[in-house]
Amino acid sequence: MARQLRRSGTGAGAVAAPPARRSLMRPTLRPELMQQGRGIGQFLSEVRSELRKVVWPTRRGGAKLTALVVGISVAIGVMLGVVDFTFSELFRLLLQR
Repeated sequence: MARQLRRSGTGAGAVAAPPARRSLMRPTLRPELMQQGRGIGQFLSEVRSELRKVVWPTRRGGAKLTALVVGISVAIGVMLGVVDFTFSELFRLLLQR
């Protein structure tokens, strides 16, 4: 503990320095976005370079994932249809009495 106090300068008789004040000026977060003259051409080239980094699925993998999404969508649609039909019939029976 004494070594830590000596290193930090807050040991016996030492006076701690006041905390540093923060600058009143706000830094610009992304100065490159503030520059004028960056055109659509540079944007499209950056998009193209990012799309080259993407690991695309194979045709077979893409077909499987598409079939999975369609199958789940159909299943949820059927379930919602059954719930809707059930509540419709329930309310029809309740209102007939």
